[in-house]
Amino acid sequence: MSASADPDRDPTPTTSAAASVTAPAAPRVLGLGVVGAGFIAESHALAAAAHPGVRLASVYDRAAGAAGALAGRYGASIAPSLEALLADPAVDVVVLGTPNDTHRELALQTAAAGKHLLLEKPLTLTATDAAEVVLAFQQAETVLLVGHTHRHSDYARAVKAAIARGAIGEPRSMRLTIAGGWIWGNWGAWVLDPVRSGGHAFHNGVHLYDLARWWLDSEIESVYTLGQRVTAGALQIDDALTTTLTTKAGSVAVCEISRGERPKNTSIFEIVIHGSRGSLVRRWNSDGTVLLADDGCGPVPAPGFSPFLRQLDVLHGAVTGGCEVFPSPADAVHAIAVAEAASASADSGEIVPVVDPPPAPAHPSAAKTQGAGQ
Repeated sequence: MSASADPDRDPTPTTSAAASVTAPAAPRVLGLGVVGAGFIAESHALAAAAHPGVRLASVYDRAAGAAGALAGRYGASIAPSLEALLADPAVDVVVLGTPNDTHRELALQTAAAGKHLLLEKPLTLTATDAAEVVLAFQQAETVLLVGHTHRHSDYARAVKAAIARGAIGEPRSMRLTIAGGWIWGNWGAWVLDPVRSGGHAFHNGVHLYDLARWWLDSEIESVYTLGQRVTAGALQIDDALTTTLTTKAGSVAVCEISRGERPKNTSIFEIVIHGSRGSLVRRWNSDGTVLLADDGCGPVPAPGFSPFLRQLDVLHGAVTGGCEVFPSPADAVHAIAVAEAASASADSGEIVPVVDPPPAPAHPSAAKTQGAGQ
């Protein structure tokens, strides 16, 4: 008689067997090391505190007081230097929230240290540098996720889903508007320095350029940009840009971006997309996306899940499960190529083609560091 047929056998599983069936293993907890304790770091820290697979492990900022305050609020350690944070075995993923002109060098240092990286947009300030950074992480066999957080927001996902299911037919044109009153009272901010931020196309434009490319499901082929200094002629950068994007599929997107609107703290965000069967309209403070189509109208609700929390889901899946990151590094490089063309167009007044960079040469410092960040 087999053991399974033994009437005297206790059918209750052993404790270890029961546990393996009824209690799945807890997710691996990734330690985040934040570099740059500015306002965006708070958003990442809040998301980490709410995520079961992530914790804030360490913070570094040249302003020790800012690092200490952020670390204290979330129970993290304070790194005495960038090198110390990169060498910390408790740090699996570096979160880089520093000014745009530092991204290339700090990203390459992170890859060389064998750490994974969540990098705030823009990836870099040139498409060539962007390709170099992507290659460094490929060589290091570590994850690179660029923080195009709008892609993870519910409104963006609702728009993408509506287009994908054919609610408005084939999209042919769109207008995306972000108008803000963010300059007032902060004239010395690094974002107004073209050397540090790259200008409006890189700092804010990449959000809209990336969304347009994603929603229209076609790479941007050419760009025409009109730049204005509406707030003050003394500004070093254009504070208002109107960029017309033409895709390889022939669709068109007009992206309007401004940061000096009145009154102070104005925040206007609007999406209008026209397709072969109807139109789609979304406003920042609305509770859903309105579809206007031949078969009727109706809202597409977007419940408001944190894009930073969803971004950590993507990061965790990539680091622990080998999942693809979203958006991809190639998407982030293309956004930089578009921003580069938009800036050139604003300077020249001409239509500028978008040129994605060739593959970068191998970077010797990015060889994988065995055991680091694994």
